[in-house]
Amino acid sequence: MFVLIGGKANKQILTNNIENEIIKLTKKEKPTILYVGYAATNLEKSNNKFRDLIKNLNCEILFMDYNNINSFEILLNKSDILYIGGGVSDDLIEFFKANKLDVILKNHINDNKIFAGSSAGAMLYTKASMGDKYMFLDNFHNYNYKMVNCLNILNITICPHYQNEDLIIYNDELKKYDCDAFGIEEDSALVIDGNKFYCLKEENRVSVYYFKKDENYRMISLKKGEIYEKDSGFRS
Repeated sequence: MFVLIGGKANKQILTNNIENEIIKLTKKEKPTILYVGYAATNLEKSNNKFRDLIKNLNCEILFMDYNNINSFEILLNKSDILYIGGGVSDDLIEFFKANKLDVILKNHINDNKIFAGSSAGAMLYTKASMGDKYMFLDNFHNYNYKMVNCLNILNITICPHYQNEDLIIYNDELKKYDCDAFGIEEDSALVIDGNKFYCLKEENRVSVYYFKKDENYRMISLKKGEIYEKDSGFRS
């Protein structure tokens, strides 16, 4: 099962309804989460932020750092949830490939675990997704978003932070890929369980949008609490 989060909104008070739902999906009283923050420019800061995010939830946390890279498979085997944090998607994908973490991940992708990610961490699982490494701000608009080739575990593209009005360009870019697509706003998440999928939300105002390839990429806003189904799964 996959949980792809569109990013976390910058709030004074952190909310973790999505993370709480992820924990419930394991059906375990106190599951173990392996947090991987390699997409962040400051790994220690990313780890501390995640610790604060889930400090009131009933779970154990394991952290990856630069000293235990070779223990990724061992830590993954100990975990019920893999949660990959946000940051720079291009750098995250390059890091996974350079350290053969992508090979280990793909070898365990059929394990009975929850594979989650936020922003760049969510993109990692997909065929390609909209990244912001080369984005710049000019006259109140963001320019130079680029599609990034990812690990192709899921045969979809996504656009995290989709509430940003300048990311409307994704609606055209996604048509260049022969697969379904999703625009995922911050504080919302797409859950994929086989050929079923649905959304999670921190609050009702945020949304997840489905672009259905078989219907000329028709845009559908997913409703909270409704389970959707397609003829085949999303796995590559």
